Formats: sequence, C-alpha cells, structure tokens
Amino acid sequence: MFRRRRLPPPPVTPLGIEDLEAVRPPLITRANLLRAALLFGGGIAWGLAVRFADSLPIDMAFLSFALKVVGGIGFFLALILLLLFRGFEVDRVAIIAALGLGGAWIGLAVGPTVPPAVTVAGTFTFAPSVPAELPASAGKADCEWAAGRWRLGTLRTEPLDGLDTPHVLTVDFLRRTIRLADDDGSTLLAVGSDEFEPPADVPPPGEGDRTGSLDVLVLQADLASTPDDPNEVVGRLAWECPGPP
Repeated sequence: MFRRRRLPPPPVTPLGIEDLEAVRPPLITRANLLRAALLFGGGIAWGLAVRFADSLPIDMAFLSFALKVVGGIGFFLALILLLLFRGFEVDRVAIIAALGLGGAWIGLAVGPTVPPAVTVAGTFTFAPSVPAELPASAGKADCEWAAGRWRLGTLRTEPLDGLDTPHVLTVDFLRRTIRLADDDGSTLLAVGSDEFEPPADVPPPGEGDRTGSLDVLVLQADLASTPDDPNEVVGRLAWECPGPP
C-alpha cells in the first residue's frame, strides 16, 4: 500500500494571527539546549566585560558605555523582533530574556576589576613667571594613582605662596584639566591636551608620570571673581611622586 505523504506545517507568519499551538516545535531539543548554553554564557561574558570596564579610569569610560549601549540595547531589540516575527511566543522569549539577564547578573557580580585609585605623598616645585611678584613654591603634593595604578591620575599641591588667598593647583591627567582655585570662588583653568605637552628642554615624563614637568598657563574662569583675584598665572610645575603601593 502507498504511504500517505505528510505535508510540512504551514510557516509561522509575523504578528501571530493564526493559532500556533499545533505547529510549534518542541521546546526541549539538543539544538535549543545548545542555544540556551551559548546565550547564558554570552550573558556572563557581557557582565564580566562591563564590570571590568566600569572599574577602569574615567578617561576609558567609553568602553563601558559602548558595551552597555551595543550589548544592552541590541539584546532588547532582538527580543522585540523575536516577539514580532516568531508569532508572539511570549513564553519562549521570556526564557531567552531570563537566560541572558541571568548570565549578565552573574558576570556583573563576580567579574574582575582593576585595583582602585590610591593616593600617596609626593613633592612639587612651582616657579611662576606671571604675576612677576609671585614667589616660587615648593612642598608636599598628593599624588593620586588612577584605578589600575599604572599611571598618575591627579596631582594636588599645597597652597601656593604669594597669592591673596590660598590657591591650590590641581592637575588632572585623566580629564586633561589644570585648575588653580581657592575656597572663596576664585578659579583659574586650563583645558585640553595641548596643556599637557611637556616642555622641550626637560626630560620626558618618568614611568607612569612619577616625575615630570609642565608649563602651566591658567586663566581666570570664574565670573564672580573679585579684582583681588589673579587674572592669569604662568609658571613651570615639576613633581616627583613615589610609585603606588
């Protein structure tokens, strides 16, 4: 006798208008288990990468942003597309979301991080040329090694001599800003990578910027400054910091 040929099930159409219960493939298959393992492992890997990127210095924050935007938004867009073009299989899409988010939660909880920032005591000298009457300053400086501790993040001096109020010079190597400010609102500022070019007549910075020199030019940046506040300060800053512990 001739065996009757079985017709393939009708294709699944977008928006799930028809009844799909009769044509849904089984949930537990070898291929689905493999996909679940890959999805769960991918979520863990994403969480590990985001946790590590979040612990990096602030000037590398774009890595964390890219991971969160590309990975996170891409994952949720994929879920929406699955809902639309797989016939609103809410239960299966929920399983996919749980696997991905569960793996990401584990990765974010146990992922690696770089050592946190740490501050050590160093020394500085500042030889001003403007204002002309401003004396040279020297003393202790707070050297903050950035997260990861492979480079200097911030240098903060003691108050400089000769100004009407005690202005502290802060050099932020990560954000590329140099700030001279007091507690009364006087703020002089320099911004940009050009401000961090070492002078041509001094040795290049030491390992991790443990030692170095900069020609500082900061201008008054506070609209509420008083006539007693300096309009600009120019000078050469040199520093020496011990390595991180």
